[in-house]
Amino acid sequence: MFKIESMPAKICLGISAFLLFLYSLSFMFFGIEYVTGGDTGFGLISNGLAGETGDPAYGHGGVETGFNGVLFFGIFISTMLIMFEGAKGKWRIMLPVIIGMVAMTVCIWMNWNADSAASETPKYVSILVTLVYIGAYLSLRDEGVNDGLSDFKLGLKVKDKISMVALILLVLAGLYYSLRMIFTPDTVIAEGFPADEAWVALLDDSIGMGAPLPTTVAVTGSLILMYTLWSALVLVDGASGKWVVMHPSAMAFVAVTVTSFIGLVAGVARTTSDANQMDILTAPAVMLLVLISYYRLKDEGMEDGMTFMGEPAEGSLFTNALLMLALIVGLLTTINEIILA
Repeated sequence: MFKIESMPAKICLGISAFLLFLYSLSFMFFGIEYVTGGDTGFGLISNGLAGETGDPAYGHGGVETGFNGVLFFGIFISTMLIMFEGAKGKWRIMLPVIIGMVAMTVCIWMNWNADSAASETPKYVSILVTLVYIGAYLSLRDEGVNDGLSDFKLGLKVKDKISMVALILLVLAGLYYSLRMIFTPDTVIAEGFPADEAWVALLDDSIGMGAPLPTTVAVTGSLILMYTLWSALVLVDGASGKWVVMHPSAMAFVAVTVTSFIGLVAGVARTTSDANQMDILTAPAVMLLVLISYYRLKDEGMEDGMTFMGEPAEGSLFTNALLMLALIVGLLTTINEIILA
């Protein structure tokens, strides 16, 4: 079933995939429950603050935690892709993820709220998942993970003008959001939740709707950086074979768009400030730019070497998978946020 041979790599990727899946599932569907320590209902994992309503981290950033979960899901998909499709040339996936994971680990440790009694598990999990992922990369060198890396040269190598513009917009927007969130999370929070606005003081921590913490925002920035680097790679290295990075990106932002829409219907999305509204609008815009780039670049080799379980894949397999993902995520989110709410 797995298309990689190295046992250390299998173990490292397996640990990475498990942790990414656990946190993605927990955050996607139980983000509110996570930040309230389980006071608002069942959660796969929690921040350990059940009943600690006076803690500075209690009930803060449930919505943003959910968004992070969807982004984690895309990274999980990319990890499984390596395991099921083989390691050859997958530096295109792994190096951007390693950069993002290192940034995420540093951000979590630098922005951690020392005044909070919240569980410190994420601090150590971030180190663990980063190290085992790097370990997987190093273990896969004999299986061709770096194939093509020595030939990599920067340059605008996408010929289709519309796709080029779409990718440039993705990279510019990604850098704008990710770098601000990584380096100035407090400023991002201040813009989204102005202290002088009356509605900010009315945010209800008891239902997980408190403003996000710098740690949460910085993690978002680190995750967005991974997707940004993937888009940049398509732009500067050409479209050939880049399905390996575009599939996880497309799946993640289709899921983001679906969950954002249902969040609007359920009344749990952030829509009050201009910054919040811009964030809501950005998600479907990014999804469209990713999909436009992917489908228009088929003629430039986007699907070259595309496989499914190690076998050549053609036709509408990916499109069908994308639609099925949207249906499943939409159904589960509807059940969780509307029917069972």
